[in-house]
Amino acid sequence: MKIHSKLLNFYKSINQDQMKIIEHDNGPMLVIAGPGSGKTFSIVLRAMNLILNGLAKPAEIILCTFTEKAAGEMKDRISIIKRQIGYNEDTSELTIGTIHSICNTILLENRHQTPFGNNYDTLDDLTQLLFINEHFNEIFGLEENGLYCGKWKTKWTAIKGSRSYFNKITEELIDPEDLYDHSEVYLRKLGLAYYNYESLLKKNNKIDLSYLQKIIHTLLRDVTIQDRITSKIKYLMVDEYQDTNYVQEQIILSLVTKNNNICVVGDEDQSLYRFRGATVRNILEFSGYFPNTKEYYLTTNYRSHENIVYAYDSWMDSPVWNDKSGRRYRFEKSIKPDSDTEHQKYPAVFSIWGKNEKDEATRFAELVQFLKSNGTIKDYNQVGLLLHSVKYDHSGRYIEALEKKGIPAFCPRARTYFENEEIQIMIGCFAIVLGYYGDGRGNVTGRTYKEFIEYIDRTIIYIGQNYPSPHPLSEFIQRNSNEINQLKESETLDKRLTDYIYELLAVEPFHTFIKNENRSRNLATFSELLNVFQNYYHYSVITRKNREYLKFNLFNSFLKLLYEGGINEYEDSYSPFPSGHVQILTIHQSKGLEFPVVVVGSLDARISSSKSIDNDLEEFYLKPRYEPLNKITDFDRMRLFYVAFSRAEKLLCLTCSSQPKEYFDSIWNGLDQWPHIEKDLIVAQEFKIKEKPVPRKSYSFTGDIMIYETCPRQYQYYKDYDFTPSRSVVLFFGQLVHQSIEEIHRIVLDGNIHTLNESKVEEIFHRTFHFLKLSSEAKPPGELQKKSALNQVLNYYRLNENNLHRVLETEVDVSIEKEGYILNGKIDLVLGEDGKLELLDFKTSAKGSNPKLIQKYEDQLSIYAHILETRHGKRPDRLLLYWTSEETLDEAIQEIPYKPKKVQKAGENFDKIVSEIQSRNYEIKSPPEAKICRECDFRHVCKKEGIIG
Repeated sequence: MKIHSKLLNFYKSINQDQMKIIEHDNGPMLVIAGPGSGKTFSIVLRAMNLILNGLAKPAEIILCTFTEKAAGEMKDRISIIKRQIGYNEDTSELTIGTIHSICNTILLENRHQTPFGNNYDTLDDLTQLLFINEHFNEIFGLEENGLYCGKWKTKWTAIKGSRSYFNKITEELIDPEDLYDHSEVYLRKLGLAYYNYESLLKKNNKIDLSYLQKIIHTLLRDVTIQDRITSKIKYLMVDEYQDTNYVQEQIILSLVTKNNNICVVGDEDQSLYRFRGATVRNILEFSGYFPNTKEYYLTTNYRSHENIVYAYDSWMDSPVWNDKSGRRYRFEKSIKPDSDTEHQKYPAVFSIWGKNEKDEATRFAELVQFLKSNGTIKDYNQVGLLLHSVKYDHSGRYIEALEKKGIPAFCPRARTYFENEEIQIMIGCFAIVLGYYGDGRGNVTGRTYKEFIEYIDRTIIYIGQNYPSPHPLSEFIQRNSNEINQLKESETLDKRLTDYIYELLAVEPFHTFIKNENRSRNLATFSELLNVFQNYYHYSVITRKNREYLKFNLFNSFLKLLYEGGINEYEDSYSPFPSGHVQILTIHQSKGLEFPVVVVGSLDARISSSKSIDNDLEEFYLKPRYEPLNKITDFDRMRLFYVAFSRAEKLLCLTCSSQPKEYFDSIWNGLDQWPHIEKDLIVAQEFKIKEKPVPRKSYSFTGDIMIYETCPRQYQYYKDYDFTPSRSVVLFFGQLVHQSIEEIHRIVLDGNIHTLNESKVEEIFHRTFHFLKLSSEAKPPGELQKKSALNQVLNYYRLNENNLHRVLETEVDVSIEKEGYILNGKIDLVLGEDGKLELLDFKTSAKGSNPKLIQKYEDQLSIYAHILETRHGKRPDRLLLYWTSEETLDEAIQEIPYKPKKVQKAGENFDKIVSEIQSRNYEIKSPPEAKICRECDFRHVCKKEGIIG
């Protein structure tokens, strides 16, 4: 395959190695790509080249990468390339995502083939711990001989420790039966605990991120399902392949069994995620799966000054990579600077060495000040300080040294969330209202409890000193504390913990706090955390019976856990490096990033790789150990700092307050030390700010447009700042009908229409009800409503039984690229027959109950029809609203006429609304209808401000 002329004409600087990758058409390909070598550029151009040359449609290509941020950048690169070469065809069906998002899409489309139902809940790191805690006795049983699972002494060490073991068992596809047949007691108990954990995930309709992959692996072992999934894929390209684990490797290989058109890209020297199960062997052994693999190397670094490249490349080329037999655990390669770039002569690599930690941090701050005051850098955000850990005890001295010189630092992962004034006051309010002081704390002992109690005491004292009676905050606390204390037997408050947050936002100082974006976001995080607590500890409202248990669980369990581990502060994925701030981040965070000036610390830190889980479980792995045990820590350290050093564009500075570890000798020894360097040569430099395209945000019709139209302030707080609603407004009834009908369509699309009958439909309905009840905060309907919902689903089946063969697609994700944003939507159903297309949107409310909403539905359908027209090259013949509550087909179907002018008008309206959102214009010109305000958490704030009465 040749590179299409449209690409060649615009991208004239493609080098020979990149050209080979872009030209590769069929068969397996391995790309070893050094830092700054243009690997993402190459694989994105290859995807466009396949489309331009007609070898694949966008829907037949998958681009997989490691992070959501990287996936977003890939999407934007595709859009930029299209604009630059004048390609106007729709590419929205090109799949770009992480391995987890791709697995999630497969699960959504094939969920009915698994034990999981609609609305399954995906556990993150925190909620996975809370789930294990919630079901602790069911998973582990009682302790024996003072140990849980024969291994852990306390409940929380068992919870934290078992999570890592459970994830590893899942990722390595270990059969738990192999564990509980073992002679070692703790392995037998671990196998049984994992079996219980897995059973509870299914029972509660929850999955963790590792288990998501296991589900997909299981699906792909079914030949019929695998054939249906893989028949849609012509080309699969996987970036950052060095960071995949065993189950991910097996999934990726299973997706290309049709044609072996797989391209994996990565750099074994930048493999950082062993602690998450990643193994470098996947990239080193990839060619062994495909004897005809084409291997290409990208070794020209376009990012860094030549002296930086030579420094980190020579440091990495160490004999540490050879084992006793001479086997080498990295590819043979040498990274070279771009020979076409004129590299200025100045000290590009030097060191800082302080007499002590404080002196070192001061010297670092002086360097930053020097670079800015002399115009070498234009913005403090051109400087990145990379550390092994950025918790405050590691990063604090640098932050303080910068602050003394008036230089702001941005370090959202310093885990100082609980030190923010607004969070301290909020937690203090809850402590007093719930009576968590003095004897009201229960039995709290131990060092970690001591630190936590001291923190709570500080928050209470702060409130007492700064907001004494008759301050409104003091009165609020007293009033609500009395209300809880005076609850009578069997009495219930119609209040959730999160309700107190929203009432407090209308009280000073919180009412002032929410006018500050950073404080508002911190409070939004607290609302999310409290909502997680309510869900996992099962406290819907406060009662006389549960008030003590609620208090102890909230403070002694939940908040203590969070306080110990720390919470990250808000990071804007669309603007990760705020202007005017030095960036302080972990080396892991810096992966994929670059800065004109990089300062690397932690050179004297004791860094080792944990091997205990591998040592315990490796005999059960389906592949034997790859890297020598005694080399693993050395390998991981080299890779970690190789990533750190290679982030630098113009200056690389190594900093330390004591003698660096001996393995840095080859790069540290002989370096000039700041401030004793040739400063005049650096002053002569001007490190320009690279203009990076800002990723376009995505907006949806229902999730953004309609919310903003309803109330700009709701959009501001719920969507922009991410406050979590205190109560779900989702209607159980509507979801039940909608999702049951979707299940019918999924069965049709599987080719199993012959299995459908009224009995099967009832079975589908009851299964949907079961899973919805598990996951929904909304109150399930009573028997009469449930029967009504079942009648709607059965009636839909009876009325449309003879038309189900026309189902083409269900729950179709659609998007259209607009100037400055992407509009996303979801079409409920696409029907087709004899070349005709029909688009349906289901409504479970009474027909015509809200004329204003009908107009919005028409706009929504018109835009969706326009998107389908660009996708299929054909305008839908009919746009239909389907009212499931109607008894006859004629009454149920309401046709919406397709009018190009209406499409244009709707599009212009969306553009206007998105423009208002992007301008952050949240002014309320006139309040929404009273019912909406009554159900809104922010009604207290609006009342205080006189917006509503």
